Amino acid sequence: MELKNLFKLTAISTALAATLGLAGCGGDININTGSDTVTPTPPTTPTTPTESAQQKSYSGFATKSTTFASVDGKEVWELKGTLAPSTAASTISTGGQDGDKIVLGNDVVWLLNGAVVAGGDNENSVELAILPGTKILGGSDSYLVISRGSKIMAEGTATAPIVFTSAETALGQAGKAGQWGGLVLLGNAPVNTCPDLANCDASFEVGNYNYGGDNTQDNSGVIQYVRVEFGGFKINDTQEMNGISFAGVGSGTQVDHIQVHLNNDDGVEFWGGNVSISNVVLTENFDDSLDWTNGWQGSAQHVYIRQADNGSNRGIEADSNKSASATPMSKPTLANITMQVANGTHAGGDDAEGILFRVGTGVTAYNLLVKGDVDSGECLEVNDDNTVNNANTGELTVENSLIDCVEPFKNAKPDAAEGRTLALDVAAWFNGQEGNLVGASDLTDYMPNTSSVALTAGKADLSNLDDRLVDAEYIGAFDGTNDWTVGWTTAIHDDATPAPTALPTLTSCPVGTTAETVVAGLYKDDAVTLVCTLQGNVLSNTTLLAGQNVMYKIDGGAVVVGGDNSNSATLAIQAGTKLFATDNSYIAISRGSKIMAQGSATHPIEMTSQQDVIAGAEGARGQWGGLVILGNGLTNTCPDKNACDASFEVGDFPYGGNDNTDNSGQISYVVIKYAGFKVNDTQEMNGISFAAVGSGTQVDHIQVHANGDDGVEFWGGAVNLKYVYLTHNFDDSLDWTNGWQGKAQFVYITHEDGNANRGIEGDSHKGATDTPVSKPKLANFTILPGADIENASGDKGEGILLRVATAGELYNVLVQGRKGSTSTTESGECLELDGSYAGLVDNVNDNSLTMSHSIIDCNEPFKYSSDNAATADAINVETWFMGQEGNATTAVTLTDGMPATTDAALIGTGKDLSTDDNFFESTNFIGAFDGQNDWRQGWAYFPQ
Repeated sequence: MELKNLFKLTAISTALAATLGLAGCGGDININTGSDTVTPTPPTTPTTPTESAQQKSYSGFATKSTTFASVDGKEVWELKGTLAPSTAASTISTGGQDGDKIVLGNDVVWLLNGAVVAGGDNENSVELAILPGTKILGGSDSYLVISRGSKIMAEGTATAPIVFTSAETALGQAGKAGQWGGLVLLGNAPVNTCPDLANCDASFEVGNYNYGGDNTQDNSGVIQYVRVEFGGFKINDTQEMNGISFAGVGSGTQVDHIQVHLNNDDGVEFWGGNVSISNVVLTENFDDSLDWTNGWQGSAQHVYIRQADNGSNRGIEADSNKSASATPMSKPTLANITMQVANGTHAGGDDAEGILFRVGTGVTAYNLLVKGDVDSGECLEVNDDNTVNNANTGELTVENSLIDCVEPFKNAKPDAAEGRTLALDVAAWFNGQEGNLVGASDLTDYMPNTSSVALTAGKADLSNLDDRLVDAEYIGAFDGTNDWTVGWTTAIHDDATPAPTALPTLTSCPVGTTAETVVAGLYKDDAVTLVCTLQGNVLSNTTLLAGQNVMYKIDGGAVVVGGDNSNSATLAIQAGTKLFATDNSYIAISRGSKIMAQGSATHPIEMTSQQDVIAGAEGARGQWGGLVILGNGLTNTCPDKNACDASFEVGDFPYGGNDNTDNSGQISYVVIKYAGFKVNDTQEMNGISFAAVGSGTQVDHIQVHANGDDGVEFWGGAVNLKYVYLTHNFDDSLDWTNGWQGKAQFVYITHEDGNANRGIEGDSHKGATDTPVSKPKLANFTILPGADIENASGDKGEGILLRVATAGELYNVLVQGRKGSTSTTESGECLELDGSYAGLVDNVNDNSLTMSHSIIDCNEPFKYSSDNAATADAINVETWFMGQEGNATTAVTLTDGMPATTDAALIGTGKDLSTDDNFFESTNFIGAFDGQNDWRQGWAYFPQ
């Protein structure tokens, strides 16, 4: 069988003449054109031709390619027809043949010509071994078949995977789906299309090869660290090649660490058999990523499925047999699958969907994670009467799994035309099984974040439940730390950073919100055609979907997510979402509930005031409330931490408890503007209030701008922060009290003259026995306090005030005040200790309050204040500061907070905290910036 038009030499020569140099195509390629004529000179002495090492090894079962002279600097050898045993002497060096063993060496590149079949059907069997790092090319009608009774021993490694790819890629052309066939394994294991398994000759859909039998433990070899890409040619509407086809393959076969990428039909499909697979990557396949039928009873664990938008159908399509009496029934065991469902419809008109259980399949499934998007189809569907019966009788079960989808379920319904009479409420079936969840998955790409419920809600003791599984007590394919796809896969780690993706256009509001009529010209952004209102008590998981034409309105006062440690709910906010709030409104996350505000550098989340988005109005301080997070962490206002109900200062919401590792969700790449309304002189809203929030909460890349009170405030707890930008806030930019014991790194604070008080105000407690003591650990702050001008509350621009018995550790802090000659042009004191409460003096004396590797650059660098005459001179702040390692009072130069890379005072003089605390990133500089990288770029709001 010739290699069709792809390898017609004149076409190749013409194409290459038009497109070469191929040096830019990723590999060295030489092609024989056969056009050169050489007249040999007769030798004076006859010589015997010398065989190359490759000729000695491979000429018994392969031929040297006359199309490709070399690919990747290696000769190309062609396989064609049936590979059979040999009686000749062994030719194995790197590769070769010895009897019934054929070894494809990695010293050449292999080319499949048509259907290449290893062995006969349970006769003339061979073992086809493929060495690590070997590349196999397929032409337009080529594929590889391993017959019943033969074996493939494709044992790659993580650093040297075996790659099956298309011949086009060897020509430097782009790899595309359907450019060759795929890999077919035929075994002797049971399949339910054979009534007599002892005499089973089921026919494979391409090539009519036989498969099936009565040997559940049949061994077709090993496939390990193997990548199959750009396959799946189409013969007709019913005959297409899968990336890897397992037809009646038995449990003696070992399959792990395989990837099928961009296949034109299914990624992996099973027809009966008992083979198990693990560590599987299925990416951008056109039809179903994982498909089974006709009695597959194997297992699959640690499977990552990523579909292509407008290019894929289902993640899993599962069948058994139309006859419920056909045995064996398909009933695999699945565990630890992560599925990212695509959007849209592929070229065949099929919707992108998650899992479809149908045609009488059973399953035992644990730890599945299915994540759908705005335009994804249903993520879990059950169909067909036999399948419904299996769901009702326990033959079809799913436990400890998480569905994170806009359209989570599709029910089975009677359909006379299809012969279906039974119904199934799939949501009720799913939710009625052990450990199942419907809510936010909290992933970065496919990896769960430290705050993800997927890391802790998985099924335990899997190996005891099924000895084919390994213990993996987490939901999904990944544990949040170990990425088993690294090194051997394609299109996951080695791609260039993609261009920012435009947000979709939404046509309706998500569940949990209500649509508001949009009047033309009402909003500054005339692209807004949809406003969705969120109000009241949110008692079910709600996702605010991002769209280029949508905004979300926070209205009616407090929008409270969940009940107090009851009726817990998650408010998920997609990257790029924009929210605005009316004057008296704010968001409060109750104890036990979560916010998953997961913005990105290219698509931050913005929360602002109604005036900031309405045409003709302007944003200003105090126009709405802000964000309140209530946790179960420790606060020293509660003597009994096990019965703590501290009351938040606005709304009287309870907070506090005994768990400083409590998890309230994630806030990443979020900008909050113009919040902080005032209730009265003692009750004002902060931009973000963390009330006893635990360290399980992830907070990074946040900005609070122009808040009417503090930017960020902590009441106890141990939440940590990183990459924080606090701009033009009216009172204190960063404020803590009541026992905060968290950490913060990379914080940049700027003030507006005449409209600010302190950069940092730190307190702990007034009672001598109140515990825990506030003791945060801070590093890499840059604080630019405003001028010493009273704001509307009578407070002036200052740097840091530590008081009311706080402890703490401060490192790499830069405070640079205004440098005028009068109080209206210079900042107030830049570092102040207030010993009014003796606990602060004690903390200084026993080194519970320290500050090192820091610089104060101010006209008024230090102040000690006390209303207690007995302690008035207890601390000399300058002596305390200058007596600690690496501190100085020296002038520095900044440009928008950024030092020059050559600044010897700031660069190279900081303390590296990463060596003893893995929260902190490695630094050697003082301040929030290293002089090169501005971590605000792309997502932050820059005040004019």
